[in-house]
Amino acid sequence: MSDEKEVEGVTYQPCIVTFIDILGFRTLIENRPPKEVYKVLQSLKHFTNPVEDLFGGANISISRAHARSVSDAVVRVRPYKTAYRDGALVHEILDLLHAQIELISQGVLVRAGLTVGDAFLEPSPHGTIFGPAMVRAYEIESQEAIYPRIVIDDLALEQHASDEGLRSDHNTLEYEQRMLAGILAAGDDGTKYIDYLRADAEFDDPGLYFQFLQDHAKLIREGRKASQDRRIRRKYEWLAAYHNKRIQAIRQNFLSSKERADWFTHEYEIDPSDYLQEVTV
Repeated sequence: MSDEKEVEGVTYQPCIVTFIDILGFRTLIENRPPKEVYKVLQSLKHFTNPVEDLFGGANISISRAHARSVSDAVVRVRPYKTAYRDGALVHEILDLLHAQIELISQGVLVRAGLTVGDAFLEPSPHGTIFGPAMVRAYEIESQEAIYPRIVIDDLALEQHASDEGLRSDHNTLEYEQRMLAGILAAGDDGTKYIDYLRADAEFDDPGLYFQFLQDHAKLIREGRKASQDRRIRRKYEWLAAYHNKRIQAIRQNFLSSKERADWFTHEYEIDPSDYLQEVTV
């Protein structure tokens, strides 16, 4: 007679799954104190639940993200078939965008893949996660992302268009698709990824955004200088091209208008041409 106990309630559910790799994690471990490494991991495990306050703390079923960290990887899982549809895909992508920005301020880059599909999520804080969606998210991170970017599976965007569970009760499909178009960029091969350098509206003050661009430029310069491995250097070269493309767009915006250029000079006591030259890599 078998001693194996029957396991109850182990079934898949529709989820948004993101597999995140922290680049240079070994170097991070060797050169930073434990509390800083912990802070990096926590940056990938913080989440927004923007509709929660609307209910005054009531126990309303909304999409909530859960995370597990294993060495240099973090897996985020957000079940989205909830009683209240809060726009799960948009919120997950915004969470990841904010995490990227926060991590860059800490000198850390990530590569990740996001998809939608079936997964099992054990509810305890250290519970098991597995399923086809986790496998697919890992494939995107390891085989398709390639560079320091968070790639969004085409399937997730297609599912967003056809599955109301991924959208908010209060938004139209067209509205959320416009939101996503403002958050995502497409690579030369059509790969969709989170365009965090274009997220100036996510900063409380323009000065914080311009400081972020300086931090980003510094990270690229230091990374290229320290990298001896060709594969790693290629990642920084891609990042430099992405960065400079954004700087060029800002240059056109400010230098095409004397009023905007004068505002920048008055606000930050530096000519925009000089600033943009400083942050070009």
